[in-house]
Amino acid sequence: MPTADSFAAAWALVASALGEHAVNPPPPPTPALWREVAAGRVGRVTSGTRGVTGFGYLAEPRERVWLSLTDDHLDDDVQGLDDVILDGGWASPKLLYQRLDLPWPVTDRHWVLRTANNAALARAAGVWERSWALDDTRLGEARARTDAAAFDAAITMRTNHGSWILLAHEGGTLAVYEAWADLGGNVPAEAADAYSRSSLDGVFRGVAAHVADVVARYGPGCNPQPGADGAPIACFGG
Repeated sequence: MPTADSFAAAWALVASALGEHAVNPPPPPTPALWREVAAGRVGRVTSGTRGVTGFGYLAEPRERVWLSLTDDHLDDDVQGLDDVILDGGWASPKLLYQRLDLPWPVTDRHWVLRTANNAALARAAGVWERSWALDDTRLGEARARTDAAAFDAAITMRTNHGSWILLAHEGGTLAVYEAWADLGGNVPAEAADAYSRSSLDGVFRGVAAHVADVVARYGPGCNPQPGADGAPIACFGG
């Protein structure tokens, strides 16, 4: 595991570019946060109004982490989440309908996300960013491709945006996850914010655990996917 000082030094080299080019520039990390990351934990920072940020280190090359967190099948590991891809796929930019099955008496939520790869940040600092934001202009077309009754009963989520930022570091990946979410309806924003903070560890564990599935499917003869810089990632073992 890299040291806290090595994380701080690596971050200092890209901090200016992040502030200038990132879609969601992360809040400045503290020495205490780097000590958390170096100890193998997810360091947490509050990101403005109702936002949450987690810094963590994944002992996998950045290309594998990127393919894991952008994978079309990542929802298979999230209980109660239904995904429908409306445009694009995998590591390319895509338009994605999602519905979250929430426990009674809370009404299910649904939304459409548009994901994007930040080529400008990749060119400026070699840092990869995958961002997402709501785009509900095409919400209606998802109805015919999912459970219509569940679609009609769901409430449209009013806030959902964020980013993954990945920095290659000492053979692994320094990853930053940022998310802002508001379920709306009868769920207090404070409750949704508390849930987001408490689930950060699970988010990082899910991406790390999913790497093995991605590697198995991204062998010789794979369908090459782009990194944030637009260059295709070579098939593993090819």
